[in-house]
Amino acid sequence: MATSRIEETEMGPIKTTKLVPIVHIKAAKNPIFFPAILIALQAIFIVLLGIYADYGHEPLPVARIGPPGALVRSTITYPNGTIVHAEYEEPTAPAHRGIADFYSMFQDIHVMIFIGFGFLMTFLKKYGFSAVGYNFLVAAFVLEWALIVRGYMFDYDTNTDSFPIDVERIIVADFVAAAVLISFGAVLGKTNATQLIIMAFIEVLLQSANEFLGLRRFCAFDIGESMFVHVFGAYFGIAVSYMLYDKELTSIEAEQREKSVYHSDLFAMIGTIFLFCFWPSFNAGVAASGDPRLRAIVNTYISIASSVLLTYILSSLLSKEKKFDMVHVQNATLAGGVAVGTVADKIIFPFGAMIIGSIAGSLSVIGFRFIKPALQKFRAHDTCGVNNLHGMPGLLAGIFGIILAIFPTYSRHTDNLLGTCWDGNERSSLAQVGYQAATLGATIAIAVIGGIITGIILRLPVFNDEHPSSYYNDSPHWETPDDFYHDVTTPLLTTSTEHHL
Repeated sequence: MATSRIEETEMGPIKTTKLVPIVHIKAAKNPIFFPAILIALQAIFIVLLGIYADYGHEPLPVARIGPPGALVRSTITYPNGTIVHAEYEEPTAPAHRGIADFYSMFQDIHVMIFIGFGFLMTFLKKYGFSAVGYNFLVAAFVLEWALIVRGYMFDYDTNTDSFPIDVERIIVADFVAAAVLISFGAVLGKTNATQLIIMAFIEVLLQSANEFLGLRRFCAFDIGESMFVHVFGAYFGIAVSYMLYDKELTSIEAEQREKSVYHSDLFAMIGTIFLFCFWPSFNAGVAASGDPRLRAIVNTYISIASSVLLTYILSSLLSKEKKFDMVHVQNATLAGGVAVGTVADKIIFPFGAMIIGSIAGSLSVIGFRFIKPALQKFRAHDTCGVNNLHGMPGLLAGIFGIILAIFPTYSRHTDNLLGTCWDGNERSSLAQVGYQAATLGATIAIAVIGGIITGIILRLPVFNDEHPSSYYNDSPHWETPDDFYHDVTTPLLTTSTEHHL
């Protein structure tokens, strides 16, 4: 635990004293356990990929059918479950999508995962190495594991005994990583690297199973993954955090380290701006080519801009001193991208996207101002406030999807129906409403129950460091520079030793 010493400093004609923290922190428990478990998992992944994974194939142009000018009929099934039936005149017939159609979107989403999420979590003044470093570690781990899990679950071909890996599938693996990183935000500062790897390993399995249920059985539409990524990640993480709750989190020492400083909030804004700029690609990344993808980009663009404006309005109105709160600006400004995700590729019109973004930004600010402090009184300690940025806006997205399903002309829910769907590949709008609601309910249930079980596992002594000095603190797990121990917020204290020379 930290102690302190008195240090005298001469500043011109004035001598002052200040308290300087001296940190004596035990090293992480079981330091060899982390590399051991990661080596074992990496070896297993190599075997699984070696036996069953294969490259996907770049599509060939659609073959001519009939004389010049005749219609070309194309039916494409995408990995996210969307089926597109289209007819084109032969000269404009598009090829099935490949690198040219996906790679720019993939780059945008990849930047969101590694820069956007990573820097967004650097607001803690003593946890910057861990925020960016663990984000990097966990995301890379999930990309490998998600390719394998989803390969077996969604894409396994019994004829070839293999599953393909292509650009669209690595985009989807990035989506899975986003869910895990959202959960990481809820437990930020309260877990070590081993616990995060165990959590990610379990969550990828549960998140993929939930998405398989929602896409291949319920056949719900959720092109921006607001339910499958944001709702699942938020409530899984909060459930884990609930199980890891420690009364020492409310100690003065831990509360001081949980605060930000000027430069840490600036670093966090880097993540916010990257996420804001690239969110249209996240919601449109696997949308069907043509008008659906265009609608996803336009709707997200308008919705997320609207959430920015409402964030500034509500922040200035609800803050105690009627000033802007940087916490709101870092997070609630992005809520419009989450809330529009489920219906992003649907016909909601620009004014509808603006309404959705405005509601989401307002709700997120209210969440940070009132709901987050209330939840923490019930042991739901949510470090990054993922309930306010991802959880509640994701619930809004699910509700908007349920409402839109009533109107098949605008929801076009039949584009998402497969032969594997319960009720077959034809269903009424009322049935689709029920399945959208069932998907949202199942997502919450699987996330919460899975998070509770995962939290119980992470509390086992073999994984847990069991010393409060590690909370929000890089030092137990990282080599830190000398200035790490200099607390820039410690004021000069006027004492009896201060005197004029």
